[in-house]
Amino acid sequence: MNDYDPAQVNIRAAATVMLIDDRPNLQLFMMERHANTVFAGGMWVFPGGAVDAADDPEIFQAISIHRSDEQASKLMNIDSGGLAYYIAAIREAFEEAGILLALRKHNHQPLDLTAPDMEKRFQKHRDDINDSSRDFIEIIRDEDLILDAGEMHYIARWITPEGPPRRFDARFFIARMPQNQTPMHDD
Repeated sequence: MNDYDPAQVNIRAAATVMLIDDRPNLQLFMMERHANTVFAGGMWVFPGGAVDAADDPEIFQAISIHRSDEQASKLMNIDSGGLAYYIAAIREAFEEAGILLALRKHNHQPLDLTAPDMEKRFQKHRDDINDSSRDFIEIIRDEDLILDAGEMHYIARWITPEGPPRRFDARFFIARMPQNQTPMHDD
């Protein structure tokens, strides 16, 4: 018996990104969730999670390229706030998989995390975000990056069915895995 009313579970906005590549054959990146998590324990999932209040499109518009909130919202057939889903998907891919869909702000070149010092520095950034000692936007600004929302393509909306103790209204995106980054699970 549930200790909650499934009909009363709040549905949270969420975003997820399917990272694909052809290294050398078509590959789709997924991660296995810890078996003891409340939502989808033990399942294979794409990086993603809830849209946070900090994913405010007005804040991120200045450090995002190739897609405005108006454009993102139109693609999702909503009045406003569409860019927040893109930002959440980018943030979650970085937090969970170490993949950051971003460009160098000064020359719009893709972020390269192949050098050991860069890999180590950005792993520290992930750790800081995951332990809440720093915000994602602070890291993007400090590293002089711009988020590349144009590399992500909106493909679907799924709402989890009534029943689980957590429900999500999830927007799904697809993007190419950056060439100079290697995914690493956040454990």
